[in-house]
Amino acid sequence: MPVRSLFAFATALSVLLPTMVEARSLSGSYLAAAQAELRDDHVNAALYYTRALGYDGEDTQLLQRAMQAQVSAGRVGVAASIAERLLALNSENQFATLVAITHDIRRGDPARALARLDQGEQGMTPLLAKLLRGWLMMSLGDEAAALDLFDAVSGNETYEVFAAFHSALALALTGQVEAASRRMEGGDAGPVRLNRRSTQARIQLLAATGQKETALAVADDVLATGFGDRPFEVLRTRIEQDDPVQFDLVQTPDDGIAEVLFDLASVLGEEGADVALIYSRLAAHIQPDFAEAQLLVATVLNEQGQYTLATDAFDAVPSTSPQFVEAELGRMQALASDGRQDDAIAVLAGLTRAYPDSMRLHYLHGDTLRRADRPAEAIEAFDMAVSLLGEPSAQHWLVYYQRAVAHHNADNWAAAEADLRRALELEPDNALVLNYLGYSLVEEKRDLDAALEMIRRAVDQRPYEGYITDSLGWVLYRLGRFEEAIEPMERAVELAPVDPLINDHLGDVYWAVGRKREAEFQWKRALSFEPEPEEETRIRLKLDIGLDAVLAQEAAN
Repeated sequence: MPVRSLFAFATALSVLLPTMVEARSLSGSYLAAAQAELRDDHVNAALYYTRALGYDGEDTQLLQRAMQAQVSAGRVGVAASIAERLLALNSENQFATLVAITHDIRRGDPARALARLDQGEQGMTPLLAKLLRGWLMMSLGDEAAALDLFDAVSGNETYEVFAAFHSALALALTGQVEAASRRMEGGDAGPVRLNRRSTQARIQLLAATGQKETALAVADDVLATGFGDRPFEVLRTRIEQDDPVQFDLVQTPDDGIAEVLFDLASVLGEEGADVALIYSRLAAHIQPDFAEAQLLVATVLNEQGQYTLATDAFDAVPSTSPQFVEAELGRMQALASDGRQDDAIAVLAGLTRAYPDSMRLHYLHGDTLRRADRPAEAIEAFDMAVSLLGEPSAQHWLVYYQRAVAHHNADNWAAAEADLRRALELEPDNALVLNYLGYSLVEEKRDLDAALEMIRRAVDQRPYEGYITDSLGWVLYRLGRFEEAIEPMERAVELAPVDPLINDHLGDVYWAVGRKREAEFQWKRALSFEPEPEEETRIRLKLDIGLDAVLAQEAAN
């Protein structure tokens, strides 16, 4: 069977098999690789595709897939050896050429890399080929030719932004900082805006050329979200204190090639996570301490559920990097997603000790503790965050909101209500806060008319959120306005059809208006969606003895 047909067969068959098959043949290895690939399991995909090469080492599709899997798994050196085999069969294979060039740069052989580009350039996109050639010429000492190549890039607006950015980087690397800054400012076209790195480069160049106020203004725009961005905070502080700011984004031509690959990862990644992962892996292979590349690798892997690989990539960010805190936060998220909640909390605890004045870190520490159902510790962390707020602004509503949830979970409703009302002072029409406070007041059987008004406002803000529409139906039910409760509660189930609590609530409303068979149907639906154990017990009791009897028992107790 041809390999192309075999892969299609293996991919189709793999969805029918729940476990990994024995991979002791070409077809078995393909099937195992297909299963792994469907799960984004790059390590096993690399293992089984490479094993398949032992049965057919000259099939170009198999070589391509094995090479891609090895890159995705972070084994670019192994991928480069596969690339050599593929290039011997097809010298114009773009991906194989790129992988081989990347490994040549890692080994310090730009001349070999340029020779490969000469041979395989026809298979590459013009943008990638010209940017690579420009930086390789820089590496070989021909700075003028490199700058000419960057200036010659054209075709569309995206190409020209890439060209302007890399031309500025090359100018700065050759000591032409003034010219580099002018290139970044862009004249009539406006500043170069490619990604965060281009903004960071712009700020560095503005500061290095004595344009302090403009540099600070650009940094302030980045930091305007209120929760901080460590690399820009560090850079802004240095500029504000008149510390010397050197352009260090790119320090060698090799760094420039890594930058090309990272920039492509950040832009082309919109087409799919696999593209972002591959290009960022190649960038990190050239420059292992390239923090942004490692972070992009880790972020993609985390989203794919490959938590061990993600943790390894986050760990690769040096502790001296301004991105170290972001890397540790990413590692925390990967650990939490992998079910290692205590390890995730330990990461945040370490960060708050290292950066005791960071409101953001204390907030995140509190949020993680809250999610781990440790409300007392969460409140302590949130208290620290609040103490560091200074004068709160609208975006800080979330700090008070999350502390309110922690207080509520700790059975301290008075403190929870105070924080919710403070959050509303900061952002009066916030649907989450209005819904939470309104719903909680209903549960507390207090201020029901005010609670109803809050929830109506929340529904107006977010009419397509099932849990908010559920709150409206539930408060009407608690007010005894059963017929009015039917429409919003049915709407809530339409919006969130598999939510057990909302289905349970609709059952209660149906029961209250005498539609008992429909009520029992909704309770059974709620059970099918795996409610919390306590709710499951109560639903089963309602099915057994009816809602009226359950309410009577609860009132008696």
